[in-house]
Amino acid sequence: MTSLTLHYDAQCGLCSSMRNWIQSQRHALPLHFLPKPPEERNLTVIADTGEVWQGDSAWLMVLWALEDYRSWSYRLSSPALLPQLCSWLGLKADADLVYKLQQVELPSCDLR
Repeated sequence: MTSLTLHYDAQCGLCSSMRNWIQSQRHALPLHFLPKPPEERNLTVIADTGEVWQGDSAWLMVLWALEDYRSWSYRLSSPALLPQLCSWLGLKADADLVYKLQQVELPSCDLR
């Protein structure tokens, strides 16, 4: 694996802000960003080798690709910790996270 492509919701201000934050971090490998196709509901990460991750696994791959957060990807991927994290956040699934994020009022972004 030599690069990752992230499909994100380009219409979502929070998602676009997260993309900008990810771009500003030190990368362990090249990251490419594309607006997600309409049929994708969650963040999707695609490796140049053809592997695909969605939802929680995709976020873990994003952390893994960032030099300063790779160790967190290993910690959070623990079978004991990942369900606890979702529980602490009050989430049952990625759909819950999407719903909660959509409820957040954000200023519009003029960078589009």
